[in-house]
Amino acid sequence: MTIAPATAAEALTGLARIRPAGWLATPMPTDPVDLLVRARQALSADHPGVDGRVSVLSARYTAAVFTVHRPPSEGSLVLKLHADPAAYAGETLAYALLADTAPVARLYAEGEGSLSLLLEYLPEPADWTRVEMPALLAERVAAVHTASLRLPGEAAEAMAGFTLAALHRAPTPAWITDPSAFSEVLAAHLDAYGPRLVPLGHLDLKPEHLRRRPSGEVVLLDVESVRPDVTGLIDLATLPAVLRQAGHELAPARVLGLYLDATAARGARWTAGSLKLALRAYAAATGLESLHGLDR
Repeated sequence: MTIAPATAAEALTGLARIRPAGWLATPMPTDPVDLLVRARQALSADHPGVDGRVSVLSARYTAAVFTVHRPPSEGSLVLKLHADPAAYAGETLAYALLADTAPVARLYAEGEGSLSLLLEYLPEPADWTRVEMPALLAERVAAVHTASLRLPGEAAEAMAGFTLAALHRAPTPAWITDPSAFSEVLAAHLDAYGPRLVPLGHLDLKPEHLRRRPSGEVVLLDVESVRPDVTGLIDLATLPAVLRQAGHELAPARVLGLYLDATAARGARWTAGSLKLALRAYAAATGLESLHGLDR
């Protein structure tokens, strides 16, 4: 697993990395023409009937994102292509877990052959001038972190191997630098949520990843990195920097309070003290260099 620094002020500096450069055998092409050819091939092979002008939104080593511009009556779409099969599987799992339980962009279709996803097109950014935006961001993040508590029975059964109870009994993940501290993190989560929680975390948080639907609802984009062995503490550590980047300079205690309120509304039993202890243990377990005042 790779845990990269957050865009917002590299808020996650120091977290464990175990992937060397060049780890992916067939990365995404860098040439724009090659990218467009790849997108067209994916649409033709796995999404018949979806057509329109295609433009590149972003391209990275592991994935590329495109807009499929269709007539207004049909609505434009986002096409995402993965170069890494594991990342594709992880993103489809994230959408399966979050689609009905958290405010995220809608997944319309997936194509295993081309490692592609067709997603909701949301061009309107959230309005960060609104004073309620910090609380709204905390609420959206907490909805993802607690999504597994609201899974229907069949989905919950399928994820039984990733619950806090199962992870507490399992070997420590390879990317953890201090197994004892990681056990403390899991124990704190068991106290806060109970054994059934699947600890989803590692959202790619940045201001531009909060988007607004025509209805006004604000949702999160880009859940590709959310996975069931990373707790939500990784996102909590990022929140102060994301809010600062969006123009909201909040004291760490205020950010912690917003997260406490948002998770409590969804069944968590954190206290300020237990959450700070969990954050310190998480930093020790992962090599995270700073908690940005959240633990004080």
